[in-house]
Amino acid sequence: MRRKIEIRNKGEEEKHFTVESILIFNLEEVIAEYDNKFFSSLQKKEYSKCENYLSDFCFEILDMSEEEQVFIARIFFTSIITDIIRVQNRKKILHPRALSHAYDVIARIEKWSNLSEYLLSISWFIEQLKERIIADFILFDGCVHIEKALELINYHLDNDILTVKWLAKQLQISTTHLSNLFKLQIGETVSSFITKRKMDEIIYELTYTNKSLKEIREKYGFINHSHFIQHFKRYKGVTPLKFKQELHK
Repeated sequence: MRRKIEIRNKGEEEKHFTVESILIFNLEEVIAEYDNKFFSSLQKKEYSKCENYLSDFCFEILDMSEEEQVFIARIFFTSIITDIIRVQNRKKILHPRALSHAYDVIARIEKWSNLSEYLLSISWFIEQLKERIIADFILFDGCVHIEKALELINYHLDNDILTVKWLAKQLQISTTHLSNLFKLQIGETVSSFITKRKMDEIIYELTYTNKSLKEIREKYGFINHSHFIQHFKRYKGVTPLKFKQELHK
């Protein structure tokens, strides 16, 4: 079955493209080249380079008609997200949150009607990948202990058993070895990474659910309210209450 994309401009008749149309535009090699460069930089967390590659790609298709520009850019930007989700799924660390965020970003991309919107939204797009879809853990490859640790953290965030000692025991390595691996591969301590992941989930639930602040913080092990406020403010720059109030403005 051929995938079909609809593009409609104001005052114009609906027009259909298929993915095979890329071959007509002779862009398969260009797309593959930018795709490889982008993911190589993303894996190294070279986000400014990622932005540059997306900008360069947009300028690469500047000579095309507006409809063709939108079609190709949409394919390229959305394929980046779907490729990341595939990596998560293959490594068995795909979380419903990441999938939900991916759908949100794709839905927004599909509303962009010209190449200027793509160019102006590149920084936003990279930020969404970093903060809402990648979550600092899905692109690590080659370290079995780290991958397994990330998987365990991901699925036990709201469980009291999740400690550095427990993780090390599951991996059958010492806590010192686990800490060294995290510093080397992730660039931070195990405990700070766990806290950051918990904060990601708390922010998601504050934003998209009707649960009370008390219910959410206790779910993720923050029994002491003052302690929770300190962590939250350090992470978001505002108190949890202020954050929730801003959501309803």
